[in-house]
Amino acid sequence: MRKASLKNVTIIELLVAINRRFSKNTALQIKDDEGFRTISYTELGRRTSDTAYNLKKSGIEKGDRVAILSESRPEWSIAFFGIISCAGIVVPMDIKLSDAEIEFILNDSGAKCIFVSKKLLETILRIKPKLSQLQAIICLDDVSNEGVMLLKDFKVPENEIAYRDIQPDDTALIVYTSGTTGVAKGVEITYKNLLFEVMSLHKYIQFSPKDRFLSILPLNHLLELTGGLIAPLYAGACITYCDSLKPPVLMKLMQETKTTTMICVPLVLKMFHGGIMKKIEDMKPNKKKMFYRMLGISKFLLNFNVRIGKLLFKPLHREFGGHLKCFVSGGAPLDPVVEEDFHALGFNVLQGYGLTETAPVLTVNTFTERKYTSVGIPLKGVEIQIIKNQPGDREGEIIVRGPNVMRGYYKNKEKTDEVIKDDWFYSGDIGYLDDDGFLYITGRIKNMIVLGAGKKVFPEEIEEVMSKSALIKEMCVVGLKAMSGLKAGTEEVFAVIVPSIDVFSQEEKQNKDLIRSKISAEINRLSENLAEYKKISDFMLYFEELPKTSTKKIKRKEVLEKIVIPNQGGA
Repeated sequence: MRKASLKNVTIIELLVAINRRFSKNTALQIKDDEGFRTISYTELGRRTSDTAYNLKKSGIEKGDRVAILSESRPEWSIAFFGIISCAGIVVPMDIKLSDAEIEFILNDSGAKCIFVSKKLLETILRIKPKLSQLQAIICLDDVSNEGVMLLKDFKVPENEIAYRDIQPDDTALIVYTSGTTGVAKGVEITYKNLLFEVMSLHKYIQFSPKDRFLSILPLNHLLELTGGLIAPLYAGACITYCDSLKPPVLMKLMQETKTTTMICVPLVLKMFHGGIMKKIEDMKPNKKKMFYRMLGISKFLLNFNVRIGKLLFKPLHREFGGHLKCFVSGGAPLDPVVEEDFHALGFNVLQGYGLTETAPVLTVNTFTERKYTSVGIPLKGVEIQIIKNQPGDREGEIIVRGPNVMRGYYKNKEKTDEVIKDDWFYSGDIGYLDDDGFLYITGRIKNMIVLGAGKKVFPEEIEEVMSKSALIKEMCVVGLKAMSGLKAGTEEVFAVIVPSIDVFSQEEKQNKDLIRSKISAEINRLSENLAEYKKISDFMLYFEELPKTSTKKIKRKEVLEKIVIPNQGGA
């Protein structure tokens, strides 16, 4: 089974073979008050069949959309495999979305059914009257609500066929990239896309049945779904779910489970790094001096590809469980200092790059081929070109072609045609390839803001929501790098706002603080329908017209140059 390829295996055959091969091994587990709750490969296969059969019985036909709204946990995975096994299309949803955003996605996708956890069931029941096509609600927990089915009650009778045929070009997922407005797009990912990613990640990260994977990112995140669920299961690894990002909680769990691999966003690595460096700073002068001397020696030897960090810093590795093979970092840029320090300390950090539209990984640094600050080399089978404005330019827009490029945006041919031209996907990201084929990201054509935790925010979406206020004449939302604290170096959502000065009283016109206070309250009110991470972190007032092109488009780059942080002398 290990040598299976895209040409001779379907995802159903893959699942069946995995369950037979690893049978009683633990596939999924999560820790609760009573200890670890585990699910074996055999049980995962059985419960997948139970779920698929009951979805068919409930009227789910091939190609029907079925949503999942839940925290990451074993039942999420059971729901996922059950949906694809009956040839439904999975619509994975972010639990941090607002009611309005959830309503939009369920209606736009035409979801006929939703799997939901107990914590989010009330949300679905509250908005259900507005969900025109939703027919069935399945709770992942034991609840007693009329009209709500329970996952635990699903059983398949003997001799019944739970599965439906699936073809490589069938849509497996519709992953929404944003929220409530026309900016939101449903990315159609096919089985061919998924299988290519799984086989590629299996090759580069080298999962095995001995691996213990710690899953901390939400499963609606495509990197976690492919690299943190399907790829480890393909290799027979054990996956442990954790709902906390606090370093002490994670490190304790890593010790308990002997974690070998973890996919994370740069913010998590930065938290780990900050904790390590704080401990060093609290050491006695002689010990601190010795640590930095050893770190310097390790960094120097890295230039010659000699890695001695694991030997020099054994106690630190024991704190991380003592078995860690690698961190896989994606979703946002990784601080080069954090990356270099981790490697010098003896940890492998494999940084990669991709987009939801590419299922998602395009490039990755491997154990044998890696360069600091780069996002790695293209996966085998992926082509990358740089479209330069001038022949002599080093960088340009990154365009890609390969088996992992999405089918298109769901029900949105116009937007699909904007980004896929002659089989090439235009990423909107700016970068360059060095002489060895390593990719470097230097900027974005798109206005998209990438937060430290990897969440992506579209400025146009927030601007449209705020445009409903009579107090705001015009505004520009940008990603502004935080200058201090844990988020230093990562982007935050910042707004430059031109007030509609005529609607304010004479007293308010004479006092900018009053105007700021009133607009702040308005932002809070209008933000109720936005996910928490999309909310404006800070803003400044601007009392002239924002710089624009001849076609009246705001020049975001010029707006960025005008920003003065409010607590540093701005409005």
